[in-house]
Amino acid sequence: MLKNMLKATAFATTLALATGSFYTHAFAETVYNRGAAAEAETVDPHKTSTTYEADIIRDLFQGLVMHDQKTNLIPGAAESWTVSDDGTVYTFKLRKGGLWSDGTPVTADDFVYSFHRLEDPATAAEYASMLYPVKGAEDFNTKKGKAEDMGVKAIDANTLEVTLKAPTPYFLEMLTHQATYPVNKASIDKLGADWIKPGKLVSNGAYTLAEWVPNDHLKMVKNPKFWDAASVKLDVVNYIPTEDRSSAMKRFEAGELDSYGDLPTEQLADLKAKFGDQVRVGPYLGTYYYAVKTDKAPWDNVELRNAISMAIDRDFLAEKVWQNSMLPGYSMVPPGIEGYTPSLAKYADMPQIDREDAAKKILEKLGYTPEHPLKMEIRYNTSENHKNTAVAIQEQLKPLGVEVTLLNTDT
Repeated sequence: MLKNMLKATAFATTLALATGSFYTHAFAETVYNRGAAAEAETVDPHKTSTTYEADIIRDLFQGLVMHDQKTNLIPGAAESWTVSDDGTVYTFKLRKGGLWSDGTPVTADDFVYSFHRLEDPATAAEYASMLYPVKGAEDFNTKKGKAEDMGVKAIDANTLEVTLKAPTPYFLEMLTHQATYPVNKASIDKLGADWIKPGKLVSNGAYTLAEWVPNDHLKMVKNPKFWDAASVKLDVVNYIPTEDRSSAMKRFEAGELDSYGDLPTEQLADLKAKFGDQVRVGPYLGTYYYAVKTDKAPWDNVELRNAISMAIDRDFLAEKVWQNSMLPGYSMVPPGIEGYTPSLAKYADMPQIDREDAAKKILEKLGYTPEHPLKMEIRYNTSENHKNTAVAIQEQLKPLGVEVTLLNTDT
C-alpha cells in the first residue's frame, strides 16, 4: 500500500572534465571545483538531510566502512570486522593509525558516543533510522529506552562491538550512510553548536573544513592527519552551489566548474553532442518521490492516495521528462541493495491505461470528476528538472478530475 507517488532514481547525470584535468603543472596545488545543485544545510553527520550534504560529509568524515569507485564495500575507519554465526553481533577492529584532524586517536568510544548521539531524541536526526537494526536503538530514539541499552560497546580502544536485534544482511551497507559517521566528542563538548565552523571542525576524513561562504563556496583542504593521506591526490576541494542547471552548464563551459552532478534533462542530447564523453550517466541509489501530507482530509484516505499514485505514468516521466536517466519506480526502496528485494506496488505489472481506468473509478466513487475536481498542490524544489516533472504530473492527472497547482520552493 503506497502513500506516495514514486519514481525510482536509477541513474545520475554528471558533467565532468576528463581525468587529469584538475592538474596544471608538476608540483602545483591541485584544486577541484565541484559544482553542486544546492547549498548544504549542515556538515554535522547526525543532522544531515540531503544528498548534497552527503558528498561533503564523506570528504570530511569516514565511517566504519565505505564504498570504492565501483560501490564495492571496503574498510574505512575499521580495518576489518567479523560477524557472529547467528548474524547479530558485528565486531569491528579500528585502524590503530586512525586519527582525528587534531591528532588525537579515533577510538571505539568515539563510535559509541556517535551512535548514541544519532539516536538521542534531542539530536532530532532525520536519519536516526539508519541504526534501527541495532539492539535498543529505535527504543532510545522513540523515548522508549535508554542510550546504555543500545547494543553498542567499546571492548577496548580499537574494538567496537555492535549487537543487532535481528540478523540484517544489509547492515554493513547501511553503515556507509553519512549519518553513521563518527563525530569528535571533545570538540562538541568544548564548542557546542560552533564545532562545525571552518577552522574549528575536527574530522577524521580525507579533508578538513577551511572556509564556508553561504551560497558561494565551501572549501576543504587535505587533512595531513588522515590515515591514508598519501593516497589523497587533490589538495583543495571547493563545493560551489549552483541551483540553476543551465547556469551550471555555462560555468562548466567557462572553466569555473570542473564537474556538476546534475543536468537539465531537456538539454541532455545537446550536451552529449557538445561535450561527448564528458557527459556521463551512471548508477545512483535513490528514489525520487512526492511525500503526501496525510493529517487532513481528503488525503487521510489511503484509497485516494493509491488512486493518485496509480494514475501517474512513470514510464513517460522516466523516458520523456528525464530522458532515460531514471527508471520507473514502484517501491520506496530502489533496486541494487545487496540482501534486500523491494516489495513492489500491487499495480506495478498493470498496463498504464488499466491503472488510469482503475484510478478514475476510485476518484469517481469518492466524488471527484473533471466537473468537480480534487484540489491538489505539488511543491517542487528549484530546478528545471523538478519543474518539468511537476508539470507532467499536473497534465497526467487533469483528465481524471484532479486540479493540480504548482508551487516552487527552495531546495
